[in-house]
Amino acid sequence: MSTLTTMLSVLLLVSPHNPDEASPRPPDPLLTVAEASDFRFTASHQDVIDLVEALAASSPLAARSEMGRTSEGREIPLLIVADPPVADAAAAQAAVADGRILCLVFANIHAGEVCGKAATLMLARELLSAPTRPKNAALLQRLVIVFAPIFNGDGNERMAPGNRPGQIGPETMGIRPNAMGLDLNRDYMKLESPEVAAMVRFLQTWNPQLVMDLHTTNGSHHRYALTWSPPLNPAGPTAPLALVRDRLLPDVTHSLSERTGLATFAYGNFEEDHTRWATYSSLPRFGAQYHGLRGQLSILSEAYSHITFKERVVATLEFVRECLTWTAHNADDVRSAYQQGREQIVALGQAAAAGHPDQVGIRHAIAAAPEPATLLGWVETQDDDGRTTPTNEPRDYTVEHFDHFEPVAFVTRPVAYVIPAGLDTLVDLLRRHGIEVTTVADTEGLPSPLTVERYVIDAAPQSGTAYLGHATPDIAATPTRGEYEPAANDWIVAMDQPLATLAIHLLEPEAEDAAAPILLGESALPGGEYPVLRVVR
Repeated sequence: MSTLTTMLSVLLLVSPHNPDEASPRPPDPLLTVAEASDFRFTASHQDVIDLVEALAASSPLAARSEMGRTSEGREIPLLIVADPPVADAAAAQAAVADGRILCLVFANIHAGEVCGKAATLMLARELLSAPTRPKNAALLQRLVIVFAPIFNGDGNERMAPGNRPGQIGPETMGIRPNAMGLDLNRDYMKLESPEVAAMVRFLQTWNPQLVMDLHTTNGSHHRYALTWSPPLNPAGPTAPLALVRDRLLPDVTHSLSERTGLATFAYGNFEEDHTRWATYSSLPRFGAQYHGLRGQLSILSEAYSHITFKERVVATLEFVRECLTWTAHNADDVRSAYQQGREQIVALGQAAAAGHPDQVGIRHAIAAAPEPATLLGWVETQDDDGRTTPTNEPRDYTVEHFDHFEPVAFVTRPVAYVIPAGLDTLVDLLRRHGIEVTTVADTEGLPSPLTVERYVIDAAPQSGTAYLGHATPDIAATPTRGEYEPAANDWIVAMDQPLATLAIHLLEPEAEDAAAPILLGESALPGGEYPVLRVVR
């Protein structure tokens, strides 16, 4: 038996919270399907709904709500736990005004990756069943925790044994995309799916400061129960990103190891014969990067698929608990970082209007940390076809750690964008993201004519093949400066707003994950004049 499995097996014998505070077995109606089946099976959508309702009924500190509906009409359920209780967005904002931190913990965006579905409900049950325990009370009284255990309900219902080859349990699980064939964790910019559109509405109305996205990895073999990532797109607000990357995740890694023995590390995969460990993408179509661009403290969790389902659930539960505990104990710093991030983007827009614009990274390349890292792996054998298989012999690898991204292309932050009248679909997309858009007639102090830059599209090849319906044109464009007399019903997107950098990434034709060129069609083809104008003075 491996060291990792032995450690997790010991952890599973005790209460997830503390061996000195062991809890009796919860009543059967409050057990997850995973627990009730000895972790052979995972919950259906209706199983999750039933348990969310039972947990909400079990305690006055719980409330039941809904984020939205899937493309097939299934509910995206929410369970809110807090003391005093919170039932809706207005009450949540009142709690935040009183100094509490609002946290969203969601799972099952990829419905074959099911450990978070059980872990969120188990943690919620523990908090509600023993709310006076000091550590539980700290979470309940300092935080408002919104659990969304089953985000991709439609994918969840398409269960089959072979949906996640190589994953150790459960016996059946759902599929990666939703019922429309879309990978929901690639839809954050275009908002084509009702599920991600519902998520973004939630982000606007509830305004969580912390967002946790729970997955299962299916990559390299290593000796970590779970890997994690902060936001990887560096264009977003600085303070929340720095707090997650430089303090929260390092502290949680240490305290989780001290408390439980669980080893965790930054998400990545071995490359180049175990000499390099590289993280994933900076594209804001991914939820963790999108949340970071919005200014949320964003955490990606990836439980290790090559340990058992039971072990993955426990590792996920303990990691979520540790992150929430850190957040509760550092609430002032979390609140300050979130507010600083919003104020930073507004101030940058104001500086651009005053003639002092900054440079905004719109394309990024992966980069290595200054020092190598030591990764806990296994000795691996290789067959004649180049396929590798891990042995049970541990081996530590010294690797180049490619853990972050750096900008390789920039634009100067404009004062505003002008969207000519008639491009209502684009305006609607921006507003669904929560970006403020006004008409020229309703914009005070707007000079006329405006000094603008117009883009002419030089090239627009597709960036690779479409992945589950998503491909982005790799546009090259040349700006020319001139004047523009705006019409009263043209649209203005000012840059002195908290989501201005997100607007830049949506609208700039050369941005690595821009949504506007896809919506604009022929005007984003070579030789076309891109209709969105940059106000530069």
